[in-house]
Amino acid sequence: MIGRRRQVSLPALSAVILFCSYHYARVLGVVCFDIGQRTSDRSLVGRNQHRFKWFCLCLRLVCATMVCCFCAPYVAQIQDPYEWLLQCLRLSASLICSGSIVVVQIGYEKELLRIFNSFLRLFQRVRRLSSVKIIGFGGKREFFMLLVKTVCLVYELYCELWQLYYPPNWLSILSMLGEIILEIGSLMILHIGFFGYLTVAALYSEANRLVRSELRRQLRSLERPGGGPVSRRQLRIVEYRLDEYISVYDDIGRVGRSFHRLFELPVLIILIGKIFATIVMSYEVIIRSELYPSKIGMWGLVMKSFADVILLTLAVHEAVSSSRVVRRLSLEHCPISDCKEWHMKWEMFLSRLNYFEFRVRPLGLFEVSNEVILFFLSSMITYFTYVVQYGIQTNRL
Repeated sequence: MIGRRRQVSLPALSAVILFCSYHYARVLGVVCFDIGQRTSDRSLVGRNQHRFKWFCLCLRLVCATMVCCFCAPYVAQIQDPYEWLLQCLRLSASLICSGSIVVVQIGYEKELLRIFNSFLRLFQRVRRLSSVKIIGFGGKREFFMLLVKTVCLVYELYCELWQLYYPPNWLSILSMLGEIILEIGSLMILHIGFFGYLTVAALYSEANRLVRSELRRQLRSLERPGGGPVSRRQLRIVEYRLDEYISVYDDIGRVGRSFHRLFELPVLIILIGKIFATIVMSYEVIIRSELYPSKIGMWGLVMKSFADVILLTLAVHEAVSSSRVVRRLSLEHCPISDCKEWHMKWEMFLSRLNYFEFRVRPLGLFEVSNEVILFFLSSMITYFTYVVQYGIQTNRL
C-alpha cells in the first residue's frame, strides 16, 4: 500500500510542477494561451487568448526597446574585454530569443496550440486504453528531472531579482526590470524545449507500459489448451487493440516531430549562446574571482547553466530511448493464431515498432544521445583544467 501511494504521489507532484511552470511562463508573457475544461467531457484543452497575446507582445517590445536604449550603451562603455564579451553574449541572446518568441507567438500561434492540444489528447487517449487509473505525469525519472529544473528556475529568478535591490533611481529600476523580463523570457525557450521533449518521453513510456502489460495479457488470452483454434471474435478484439497501439505510436511520433521542427532553431540558438556565456562566466569566476564579492552565487550560476544544458539533453535522450524500448519487449514469442490476416496484422505491428522511432537531429548535424552528454562534460572539464593551469602559470590562482 505504501509503495502504491509513493507511485501515485510522484506523478501527481510532477503534474503540480508542470502546472506551476505553465503559470510562470504566462507571467513572463511567453505562453499566451489558457488551459480550461471542455463542457462535454471535462477534459483539458488549450484556448487562444488574443488580448493577452497582444499584451505580451507589447510588453516584450517595450522591454526590448528599453534594453536597447539604456542597457546597450552601458555595455558599449565597458573597457574590460571579458566583461564586455559576457554582457554582449547575454544581451544578444536575450534579444535574439525574444525575437524568436515574437515570431512564434505571431506566426505559429495556431501550430503551437495544436501541438499542445495534441499532447493533452494523447495522454487522455493512452489512459483510456489502460485498465489502471493513472493520475499525474510520468514516473520517477520525470519527477527527478522536473525537480532539478524547478530548482534551476527558482535560482534563476532569485539571481535576477537580486539586481533590483538598492537601485540608484527609478529609471534604473525600469531598465533593469525590462532586462530581467527579457532575459528570463528568452531562457524560457530552453525550458519549453525541455518540457516538450520530456512530455514526448512520458508519452512513449506510458505507451510502452501499455504494450508490456495490456497487450501481453490480451495475447495470452489467445492461448488454448492443446493448441485449439481461436475464435474470430477474439482475434478481432486483439486486432482492434493492435490498430489502436499502432495509431498511438504514430501520433506520438508525429506530434514529437512537429514540436521539434517548431522549436529546433530557437532552442539551438539559445543553447549555443548559453554554452558560450557559461564558458566566459566560468573563466571570470576562476581567474578574476576578486571582482565578484559573492563567489558562491557566481558558481551557482555556472552550475545552473550546466544543469540547463544537461537537462535538455537528458530530456531529448529520454524521448529517443523511450521510442526504442518497445523493440526489447520480445513480443515475437507470444502465441498467435494460424490465420493469415492475423499474421499480416501482427507483422505490420512488429515492423512498425521496430522501424519507426523518434529522432532528434538539430539541423541534421548530429543526433542527440548519451554520447553528446559525455562529450559536453568532458569538454567542459578539459576547459576548466586549461583555465586553472593558465591561472597557476600566470600567478592568478
